[in-house]
Amino acid sequence: MRRAWPRWTGPAVGMAIRIAAPRLVVLGGLAMFAWLLWGELRWVPSARLTASSAEDEDSAEAETSPGWPHLRGPRHDSTTDAEGLMDQWPAEGPPVLWTREIGIGYSGFTAVGRRVYTQRQTLYGQSVLCLDADSGEAVWETRYGWPHDSAGMYPGPRATPTCYGGRIYFAAPDGLVGCLDARNGRRLWSRNVNQDFGGRGTDFGYSASPTIVDGKIILPVGGLGASVVALDAQDGSTVWATGDEPASYCCARPIAFQGQPLLIMFLQNTLALLEPQAGRWLWEHRFSGGYDERAAMPLYQEPYLMVAHPFRGGADVYEIQAAAAATAEANDAASEAANSVPSGSAAGWPPITVRRVQTIRQMSNDVASSILIDGRVFGFDLREPQSKARRPSRGEFRCVDPVTGEVHWSTDRVGHASVIHADGKLILFNDRGELLLARPSADGYDELARTRVFEGEICWTAPALHRNRLFLRSPTRAACIYLGDPAELAEDHAARARPASEIQHRRGFDYRWLVGGERTYPADFPSLEELMRWYLLILFGALLPSAALIAGCRYLAARSGRDARTATLAAFWMLLFVAGIALTPLGNAWFDHFMFTWPLCLFVVQHAVLAAAVRARRQPAGTIPWAACFGTLAFFATCLVYFHLCRRLDLAIGWVFLLGFLPSWPLAVPVAWKLSSRSSIAMVLLGATLAFTAFYWSAGLYALLTTC
Repeated sequence: MRRAWPRWTGPAVGMAIRIAAPRLVVLGGLAMFAWLLWGELRWVPSARLTASSAEDEDSAEAETSPGWPHLRGPRHDSTTDAEGLMDQWPAEGPPVLWTREIGIGYSGFTAVGRRVYTQRQTLYGQSVLCLDADSGEAVWETRYGWPHDSAGMYPGPRATPTCYGGRIYFAAPDGLVGCLDARNGRRLWSRNVNQDFGGRGTDFGYSASPTIVDGKIILPVGGLGASVVALDAQDGSTVWATGDEPASYCCARPIAFQGQPLLIMFLQNTLALLEPQAGRWLWEHRFSGGYDERAAMPLYQEPYLMVAHPFRGGADVYEIQAAAAATAEANDAASEAANSVPSGSAAGWPPITVRRVQTIRQMSNDVASSILIDGRVFGFDLREPQSKARRPSRGEFRCVDPVTGEVHWSTDRVGHASVIHADGKLILFNDRGELLLARPSADGYDELARTRVFEGEICWTAPALHRNRLFLRSPTRAACIYLGDPAELAEDHAARARPASEIQHRRGFDYRWLVGGERTYPADFPSLEELMRWYLLILFGALLPSAALIAGCRYLAARSGRDARTATLAAFWMLLFVAGIALTPLGNAWFDHFMFTWPLCLFVVQHAVLAAAVRARRQPAGTIPWAACFGTLAFFATCLVYFHLCRRLDLAIGWVFLLGFLPSWPLAVPVAWKLSSRSSIAMVLLGATLAFTAFYWSAGLYALLTTC
């Protein structure tokens, strides 16, 4: 005879599950976090290194070779004296010395001796990373801050560290600037320039790489009285601070005019020339308003200065003249006087004047700066308001005469590419992860070779070239390509090298068909007009048609003598969920404006969880509410999937709707309670419309208030 379980067993088991389940979830989450953190910490090398013969050899080489110490190379113009580069690559691509996962970020590489330096972000923070140039192995790593914008579309550091005098200088997205010992990564000093000087204009994250001139670190900060700041490279103390203009994302460019040093500062709405010793402003030109995020480096070939604006803004070319030489052209310069403000002469400086000689509409730059070679500009003309993180940018690569404005040639074969000039060749690395070799000819685009290095990521980081080794980076990976004669590689390096065709590529799933369109400015919050447009599409394209369809089904069921109210209610919510997904690509195919209806899916899942909770309250005591448990898990899973898809598709605006749950709760709960009974279709439609309106506009109100 089978023994019966005591009557108290069911309630006891239910109570045990109720008590233990939350604790198990918390413990499981903590265990997963500890496992991930251990995976990160386990990789970090020790910064306590002892002197070795390799370090001595590295220091000796650094004294004789400038390396690639800055974002734009030894001369701040992406040119180098490298020789012996291959004119053609094998069919399988040039030799790849190493590839590695490097963490998240957009920082580039700098190189001195046999070491390379970059910045990265991992689960537990941001850091400066030193690698062996030949093997890619970590030499040291120094953490300097917490992760930046981990949940955003562009997480991680943006600035590239600078090598100077045996030290490494870095800048973090929050404005922290620091100095490390290049031998072992020991921090020597640090300070936050945004906090110390009230920085403005770098809301996206501080991105300017430190520029060092005569022992001074020149930084655009954007504070009042501290638009540009110079710090002592030895201890970080303030040498001078000047100007009141907001900063942007372009680092300082040192040049020389008639043998005298100058600084070019490309700020948020101002182009300025400064004397670097004491920070005196010699000249400035204020631009009109508009899109002011300037990141492209100015180009200079005495006496001409060219700055390229982003997103169809074109480029302006100026001529710098000593005041005496400019007297004969005073009438021409008068037209510039309204926007150009001469600041007088500095000590040892004769008065200068700067006049605009050309505006080139066919050359707009964003994250990839152009290059100036023998009086010709080679660069990508960006023809869209903002680059996208999940597809190549639109525009053409051009060769332009900066003085006459003539476009020598244009091609769509290159893409949005950063450029290096070395050994009479152009080395191009585009945002599709392709590496190209071409000749800098004004007669037409002359491509010599091409290979793919990264796939599945948009690559905006500029390359670095040192010892014929090209250091490339995607947002998460790094690679070292050898562009010299393979016969000159050391035997052990040649043994490890493999052709570029053997690089393992990531092939991510393309989610773009789920949307079928894109916003002009994907990172901006939606306007009231956009929110109203999306709301009306959901109301008249999903809620009303679904209610009408379900009403028809109920009518047909009633005529056949069946009660289908429960089934049709479930079908109504399922139709709303499907409509929320489908109306986005359909709306973007039908209308000229971007449409977004996914918030309806979030609302439906929220209602399903609340309905399950209502049903659980009506069950007998001691019964385990499995529907509510699974519904809650499904709710969090849906939110995670929604967040992931918005991130993958550059839909930062979608995240704001995750904030609509809590404010709409007071109305969503009674609606779910009422609609859990056998309500009429009119009551269902009214309740769903009211609850969705509260959910949608509570999130929309937050978006509107944020943009005010």
